[in-house]
Amino acid sequence: MNIGGLVGALLPVFFVLALGYIAGKRNSFDPDQAAGLSKLALSFALPASLFVSMTDIRKDLLLQQGRLVLALILSHAGLFLVSWFALGLVKSLRGTPAIIYALMLSTSATPVFGIAVLEPLLGPTSAGTVGLVALAINLTVPLAVVLLEMDAAAKQKQGATDPSKPSAVLTGISAGLKSPLLWAPILGIAVVLASIHLPAVVASCFELIGSATSGVAVFAVGLVLASHPVRLSPGVFAGSLARVTIQSAILFALLHLLHVVSPFAREALVCCSFPLATVVVLFAARYKAAQSESASMLLISTLALAITVPTILWLSKG
Repeated sequence: MNIGGLVGALLPVFFVLALGYIAGKRNSFDPDQAAGLSKLALSFALPASLFVSMTDIRKDLLLQQGRLVLALILSHAGLFLVSWFALGLVKSLRGTPAIIYALMLSTSATPVFGIAVLEPLLGPTSAGTVGLVALAINLTVPLAVVLLEMDAAAKQKQGATDPSKPSAVLTGISAGLKSPLLWAPILGIAVVLASIHLPAVVASCFELIGSATSGVAVFAVGLVLASHPVRLSPGVFAGSLARVTIQSAILFALLHLLHVVSPFAREALVCCSFPLATVVVLFAARYKAAQSESASMLLISTLALAITVPTILWLSKG
């Protein structure tokens, strides 16, 4: 393994993360500004990058990814549902905490760290993998939104339903369908399958805004970390370890069970070992459950990139 290449890929990530953390601690950005940076990265820059990168995949290669997509959906949405049910059996975790922790296990910060980490190591085609993983993540998050909204409604114990308020199911579905991270890869796939050649001038338009993805997204994560207290405990370390190991192990098993042969498989395994999704921390704050724990797990699992990335690359080499 090229140690120099690994350091060259991870060092900029940690540097920008530290800048964001320091800026957050110095209150250089207020909460609205921090939210704006995150929205810029995840609602505009990253979708543009994913779209244009998906259009670069050859049609014949894309048509061969059906089994990989199935494995990704099972290792994301399937893992979420199984984890939610299992954690719900623990009395102290029943309800909102079980949903938060299940989402932590089943979604990663691939949209934030994927391109920044994988592209220097594995080349520009890794952006296609990030698009497929982002697609699986954004099929999973709406399930969590539905359950969180239903749990919140149950806690309110309102005798009558407010007719002006949309149902929890509709809220979750709407959140998923509105996400540019869902539609960008799908539109990119549609362009490839329709054999539409994206003109260079059009591609450059998307690439210009997409180039802001990595720096802005990682900086925004630093701001999120700075805004939450860090609480280290055996449970936090155990949860962090589970985040960076369980999903990769499940995907590894699925790849073998489904006989997946894909150039994107190795990169997908690395993605599944990434830190927990920042949306988990945001949901924890919004629904008042596991707030400091989720932020602490985000910090530990992010620092663990220095271990998980080379380990997965070494285990999956071919």
